[in-house]
Amino acid sequence: MPGLASAIEAARRGGTVVLLGLQRAGDVPAAVATAITRELTIVGSFRFADEFDDVIAALADGSLDVSGIVTHVLPADRAIEAFGVAADASVSSKVLLDFTGE
Repeated sequence: MPGLASAIEAARRGGTVVLLGLQRAGDVPAAVATAITRELTIVGSFRFADEFDDVIAALADGSLDVSGIVTHVLPADRAIEAFGVAADASVSSKVLLDFTGE
C-alpha cells in the first residue's frame, strides 16, 4: 500500500499516522523500522457513522474553520489544474473542487 509507506515517510518524529477505512485483504507491507526509529504512533479508524452530515453542515454554514487545511479551491471546470496543484505538496495541502459554479 503506497499510501501507508508515504504517510510513514512523511510523518515527523513523534507523529501519528492514522489509517482510515478498510484496506485490501491480506498482509500489508509497512516500513516498521522507520516507524520505530521515528517513534510514530499508528492508529486505525474503521469507519464513520453520522459525522459526515455534521461536517457537511458545518462546512456549509461556515462554522468549521478549514483555513489551516484547505489551501486551494478551484472551480470544477479546472479539475485537471486542481489535480496538478494537489500533486505538488510544496504548494498545497488540501485542494477542493467547487461544483457550485460561483
